[in-house]
Amino acid sequence: LFYMENKKTDNIISIFAILIILGILAYIFYNILKSNTLFNSNELMNNISENISDPVELSKEVTPIEKEIVYTETEIASFTTTLYDNDENRIFNITKACEILNNTEIKTGEEFSFNSTIGPMGTGNGYKLAKGFDSNGKLIDVPAGGMCQVSSTLYNVALIANLEITERHAHSRRVAYVPVDKDATIYYPDLDLKFINNTPNDLRITAQNDNYTVTIKLYKKEQSN
Repeated sequence: LFYMENKKTDNIISIFAILIILGILAYIFYNILKSNTLFNSNELMNNISENISDPVELSKEVTPIEKEIVYTETEIASFTTTLYDNDENRIFNITKACEILNNTEIKTGEEFSFNSTIGPMGTGNGYKLAKGFDSNGKLIDVPAGGMCQVSSTLYNVALIANLEITERHAHSRRVAYVPVDKDATIYYPDLDLKFINNTPNDLRITAQNDNYTVTIKLYKKEQSN
């Protein structure tokens, strides 16, 4: 009986010892697991913080998107002249001049020069001989003949728009395609048509022709946003 009681006591002690050992192992495992989790969390946060720029520096590097400026155009003047002489060379010269003049922009306060815009008007510049007046009013073949109809049409547009005319020359005799005293002859580089855009807006010229007419219009540009 004594032996059995001692054996029972030994079993109880063994069980308690095992429980204590298991508890110690569980505590050690818990601490190891907790330590690794904390380490991984800290490492993760460090990696995140290293890859995120300083908010102040980030704001400095951001380039603001510029708002696109949108313009609207309004017609302010238009004038059309009739081509009474539809000579092929004359129409060729007028067409060439209108193509160069078309879409020309004049900034506010800027002076426009017909000669500077069109450029030299000799046969070496692609123009053809056509009828025009000499200084005595005689009708002769001249390089870029017909060009004065373009300049005269533009002159009337400038008058309608109340632009400041700074240079203008009359023909040596009356021309039929514009009213009296509303012509503007040109002869590169000595005789020019010039005017100043004295409006608060930039202006754009459109010029076109066919075999019968020359039409020039003037548009003002306004910011719409």
